[in-house]
Amino acid sequence: MVKIFLIVLPILFIIGCSDEQDKVEEHVWKEQTGMIEKAKDVEKMLNDAAQQQQKLIEQQTQ
Repeated sequence: MVKIFLIVLPILFIIGCSDEQDKVEEHVWKEQTGMIEKAKDVEKMLNDAAQQQQKLIEQQTQ
């Protein structure tokens, strides 16, 4: 009976700790992908502004 307890107890600790690590890794991953998406949005906004400015310059030079 004691041997079974000594085998089951470490397994429970491993399972309990692995869940927390998965949540932390998932959270870090979501944060990184969120930052990448924000950077893409900013890049698009800057490109759109540059295109509008280029069109304005072209209109003024004609």
